[in-house]
Amino acid sequence: MIEAKLRQLARSCYHQSLYRASKENGIQLFDNVTNLSGLQVVFLYWLELYSFLYDIIAKKEYPFLTDKYLENDIRVDAFLYYRKRQNELELAKSKEEQLRHKTKFKGKPGNQTYFDVEFA
Repeated sequence: MIEAKLRQLARSCYHQSLYRASKENGIQLFDNVTNLSGLQVVFLYWLELYSFLYDIIAKKEYPFLTDKYLENDIRVDAFLYYRKRQNELELAKSKEEQLRHKTKFKGKPGNQTYFDVEFA
């Protein structure tokens, strides 16, 4: 219940504007600068996450991702999971390509053997 309210506040234009101003101009969001409470930390997490999502919307990276889409927490969570899986697959593919192109075995000094490795 509390987290849903924090998410709602974090995605609001008012709090997003304050958050951007705090990052760009050093405006303080809270009275305390240190020793943030758990609620403040969670609120900052959601502020940053929604700021990230609004940036993605502005870049039009995903046509289905709109301001209206962000109003539904379940859809946002599903998108974040999709994004995470997409990044994991890209990382695995990149590692596979690096292995394929950089694999070499050293034989006797001065002799090197190269071969391609096929991953199924």
